[in-house]
Amino acid sequence: MTKLNARQKQVLKGVVEEYVKHSEPVGSARVAEMLPFSVSSATIRGDMAELTDSGYLVQPHTSAGRIPTEAGFKEYIETMMKEHKELSLRQQEVLSAHFKRLKNLQERFKEAARMLSELSGSVGLLMDDANQVYMSGLSKLPQLPEFRDEEFGADFMEMLENPAESFRSIMKQTTGQPQVVLGKASMVVTKFGPGGRQVISVIGPMRMHYGKTLPAVEYIAKLLNNK
Repeated sequence: MTKLNARQKQVLKGVVEEYVKHSEPVGSARVAEMLPFSVSSATIRGDMAELTDSGYLVQPHTSAGRIPTEAGFKEYIETMMKEHKELSLRQQEVLSAHFKRLKNLQERFKEAARMLSELSGSVGLLMDDANQVYMSGLSKLPQLPEFRDEEFGADFMEMLENPAESFRSIMKQTTGQPQVVLGKASMVVTKFGPGGRQVISVIGPMRMHYGKTLPAVEYIAKLLNNK
């Protein structure tokens, strides 16, 4: 893939974040409004055209705007992970205090899945070392535009039908930090517990709010490790 300059990275960031919010193609004028520096929409149009030619964006035939491709999301996520964003101190305090009130391990696991679902807007899923699955947020799926996409549904159900198999190859590659697996249905996942044999994840569309989800997965895994 073509290496992006600093402005192109900001333009890509603007397109991704606006698309995540609204699930609609994003125009150059809107991106220009979002940038932390002043630049004309004509310049942004040029950058978006280059990003499209390089495979980071695509232009739906019915719209003048652009949406990010899988490569675009991958570049955006890699940049975000280098910045290592965390939950706000207030969010950390609230989650930590809540977890301290839960003494039963199963309650903590159920609550971890629920909290991840609430923070991410997707499905929170936890699997313990006995392959027991704790899940929350399935009722959110019909509200997603992607729910009408047969490929998304097939990918999603494949992940849920056999989570142990879905996680096995992923967990061999993880380093203890959250990892992102992109596809029609995407996953943010990390391991925790003794020997890293337990898994916590968020499963949702590629159009996931990674700025919320990555730090949420990381912090809740940290709380579970401190049980």
